[in-house]
Parts: sequence; structure tokens; C-alpha cells
Amino acid sequence: MAPKMAVRLLGTLAISGGLSLVGVGATSTMITTAARATHPAAVKTVKTRVTAAWPITAIAASASGKGYLVAAQDGGIFNFGDAAFDGNTYTDGLTGLSGAHPLAAPIVGMAANPTGTGYWLVAKDGGVFNFGGAKFSGSTYTYGITGLSGAHALAAPIVGMAANPTGAGYWLVAADGGVFDFGGAPFKGSTYTYGITGLSGAHPLSAPIVAIIPTPDGGGYWLVAADGGVFDFGNAKFFGSTYTQGYTGLNGNHPISGRIVGGAAAPNGTGYWLVSSTGTVYNFGSAPNEGDTMTKGYTGLSGNHPLPAPVVSIAADPAGTGYWLAGSDGAVYNFGSAPNEGDVPSLPTPGNTSSGSGGGQATTTTQAPNANTPNVNTSHQNSPPTSALVNPAANIAPSPNYYASCTSAANAGQVANSVACEQSAVAALDNGRADQGLPAMTLPNNFYQLPAIDQLFVLVNEERVSRGLTPVYGLVNSLNALAAQGSTANTDPPISQATFSTGPWALGLYANWAEDFSTAGSMYDWMYNDGWGGAGNTSNLACTSPTSSGCWGHRSNILVPNSTGYTPVMGAASVNESSLGGWAGFESDATILTEVANSQINTVSYSYTWAQAVAAGANPQT
Repeated sequence: MAPKMAVRLLGTLAISGGLSLVGVGATSTMITTAARATHPAAVKTVKTRVTAAWPITAIAASASGKGYLVAAQDGGIFNFGDAAFDGNTYTDGLTGLSGAHPLAAPIVGMAANPTGTGYWLVAKDGGVFNFGGAKFSGSTYTYGITGLSGAHALAAPIVGMAANPTGAGYWLVAADGGVFDFGGAPFKGSTYTYGITGLSGAHPLSAPIVAIIPTPDGGGYWLVAADGGVFDFGNAKFFGSTYTQGYTGLNGNHPISGRIVGGAAAPNGTGYWLVSSTGTVYNFGSAPNEGDTMTKGYTGLSGNHPLPAPVVSIAADPAGTGYWLAGSDGAVYNFGSAPNEGDVPSLPTPGNTSSGSGGGQATTTTQAPNANTPNVNTSHQNSPPTSALVNPAANIAPSPNYYASCTSAANAGQVANSVACEQSAVAALDNGRADQGLPAMTLPNNFYQLPAIDQLFVLVNEERVSRGLTPVYGLVNSLNALAAQGSTANTDPPISQATFSTGPWALGLYANWAEDFSTAGSMYDWMYNDGWGGAGNTSNLACTSPTSSGCWGHRSNILVPNSTGYTPVMGAASVNESSLGGWAGFESDATILTEVANSQINTVSYSYTWAQAVAAGANPQT
């Protein structure tokens, strides 16, 4: 009889379905009857755990300027001041970025209805969600585009949206400078009308587009690039860019601070502000400099007083000359006439009642339904089958049964992660992959001699790249140390929103923990044994039913998609349970995945990289 497993899930509180705040853990164990007669110590429990924090992606001001809304990547909404909560993607019946009915892609932008109540959210694949009095006028799917993949995929991901100030329609903008108009929002051109060829080709953009800013009367708009470039269309006048201020983009002898992440127009339309990830504000035309995070005493994303998280968005006060900046942790910084009405970190902690983001019902779900399919942003020599990106319909029984062979090896005096045990679990992984139409893994020639954390890293990338996902660049030393705090305590790595301040981490933090026979054993249970196994026989306690949103959470954390302009990085740790007072046949494994901006990939130190694994024989697949 195979060992049974129990999951201990770190509890989370999602305030109106938005940013998940780390809460109190619930525990449970199941005792296996395997090998009871031959070795009492083999009566053990395999345990896994998962946590995730969803970052803020956008801020939008209320029509009065006395409040604002912030939107999270999972479709959660937080309202402050007089900004009304009119629903979120959860009230539409969706389950965030995982679960039974997930978003097809993360939320990347938001716009408030300028002439009434409500707001819109836009996802990376061009899906649009409308709430309150905000009218649905279409999405990229209504143009016949098939999201981020399929027969008629977007040329580049959607990165933002803007509402027509007249209240009639909205625009979506893609990273390549493509503009999509809906309702009464007029099309006034795109970067392609300037002769630019998107993100590649003969005349590519110097940096991806990150935002669209409408003029006050809706007769034009500006597109803003990550390097501070500005493109004007319609009646939008050009008031300068970071290049006209003497900066040299993202590189050169006078680069901007960080990368530009958003922009906002002065209420009279005769100027605009751009903001960077470090909280630096650049003002143009009549838009006054009302300060930035530096004037509040912060030192960007490093130094002696760094921001707790990167800045991701800016919104102008429609009733004055100020503005708000939003960090990925939900912190809001106000300047000039823009009032401070609170932010996500100031909301009550788990166990208390939230005073913001109440109930409410959404109107229409416009995101095209999709399976649990991560977004793919990389090319692939041989396109993986669609089934490889979808959660298995049911747990896949390990073949060979490495539980039995690893228990036997431990009974014979071998410790966890012995070569024989690891080989058995690797064979089970290959069979699980075959069930999803994937080939066997091509591991580095020295795989079984690698340290356990390097093995975890390689296995994570083997599962990612064979599905067309961007490989994790490397194991970061500081993230390894954070993961070790979890593995040495037999618990999750202690990630929280504060973790964003420990390095240039951006967008999301995804942590897994497992107590298992080997690194490949942990990977197998995370990838192929994380769903509903029946009452009393389900390894993931968050998976309380066949349709529970907690099912396949560990798998989702491994197959998390990366964002344009960012590269995944990782931390890992593994310790034998004997050092923690436990059985030597088990080890405690932990991983953390996050992202860094491409421009910052070399600002952190690595203990092992994918390039090293490929040089040793791993198949890069991409």
C-alpha cells in the first residue's frame, strides 16, 4: 500500500479577492500503513504546502479625485475614499489565477468610468471585464484575436488601457505599440503608423510600450515606452520624453532610474507625468513636479531606505495638480493635491474585518473562458501539446511507485534523495509527462551528483521549458537563504509583501514546500499528485472537492507565466529530516519563484544557472 500524504496549507486572506495576505497555517496529517511491519520509522507523512502573493498592477482615480481604486493581478479590487466597489473578477465567478475557473491571463490594467460609476479591468490576453456603470464595448476577442496563443494570437501582450474621457468606449494598448479601440474611442494611430515594426523587425521599438494616456477630450492619446519614449497621436501634443531631458533610456551614460511603468496627463491636457519602477517622476509641459518617492525619503529599490516594492502605476488627481503612485505591494503614495485615502498595507490584517472593498455584483464577464493554461511567451522548437498546459483531469499514480522503492531504500539504511530513490522518482516524472504528451526529460549528465537544490532547480525548468514557458534564469543566493528558512522549519518560506523589499523582485512570489523522499518526489507530488484524490486520500488539503480552487496550486506555482520585460528567478532549499529530529528517509524541500526586470538580471548573485545546466547536457527546449 502506497504512503498517503497530507498537505499543510498556509492560510491566506484575500480582501475582496485581491492581494493575498499571509495568515495562519492549518495543519493535518495522514499516517501511512506502508512498511509498518518492517520499519516503524517508515510510518510517515508526505506533506506539501503552497502560498502565493498577487501584486497590484494598476491604480485609477475616482471622478471626484477624493478616492481611488487599485487592481491586483488576480482581478481583485481595493477601494479607498469615495471610490465605490462595484465588483471584481471573483464576483464574476472566476477564481483568480488558479482554481476551477481561473483567468485566462493576469490583469494588467484598469480604467475608471470618467462619467459615472464603475470601472474596467483588462487582462494580458486582451480580455475586458466591466463593473458597475462601466459599459462593455468589446475586447480583442471581439476582433477575432485568440488571446496570447491560438490561430490568431496577439502580436504582443496587452499592457494597459485607458477610458475615453467622454465616457464612450476605451482603448487597449499592446507592448508592441498596437492600439485597439472600442465603443466611441477613436483610433488615432499606433507606433506602426510611425513606421516602427513592433518589438522586432527592421525598425523596432527601443523598449516595449507600457501605457496609454488619453487627452482630456478623447481626441488623441500618448503611448509611453519603458525607456521613457513618448509617442503622440490625434490632438495629443508632444511635450517631451526622458530623452529630451538628457536621459539615455534604459542604458547608456545617463539612464533613467529603473524603467518607466506608467504615465498620466495633467487635467488640462497641456502636459503629462511619467513614473518609473523606482518611484521617480518625470514631468513634462505644464504638469508640475509635485514630488516623488525620493522626496519622501526613499532611495529607490536599493540604498539605505528602499521602497518596500516597485512602483507599478500612476493616476492623476482630476480635481487638482497632484497624483498618486501605487506599488506592487499595494502601497499608495500621494503628492500635491491628491489626498491620502489609505492603501492595501494599511488594511486590517487576517483575523480582522476589512473596512474597504465591500461586496457588490459585477455585470458582464467578457474574458474568453479558457482552461488552466499558463501564458506562453517564448518560442519553442516543437510546440507542446495543449494538454501539457492543462491540469491533469485527476491525480496520476506514480509509475514506477517510487514511494515503495524509496521506503525500501530507506529501510536498507539509505537516506532521502539516494540515487536509487531519485532515479525511481525521475522515471515516475517521465511517465507523468508522457501522460500529458511530453517527452522524457533530458537532464544534465551530472544530475545525480548535483546538490539537492540544483536538482530542484533543474526539475522546475524541465517542467517549464517543455511546455514552452520561459526557463528560470538561476538560483539566487538570497532567495536560497529565504527558502532555507522554510525547509529548516518544516514550513513555507516566509514570503510576504515585505519580501519585495529584499531584492529587485517584481510582480509575484510563489512558494512551495514539501516533505518527501527525494527532490524528484517533491516535484512529482507538486506536478502530478496535487489534485482531488477522494475523501481522506487527497494530498492537498486546500483541494477540498474536485472543483476546489485550492487544487493544483503547487503546479500553478511552478508553471507561473512570466511577464514581458521580466525573467523568472528562483530560490531553493533542501535538508534531511534527520537534522530536524525526523526520519532520515525524508527531506524537507522548499522553492520560491519570482521575477526580476531584464535590466536587473545581473544585479543579483546566483549559485547555479540554467546556462550551467544546459552546458552539462540539459535540453533547453526553447
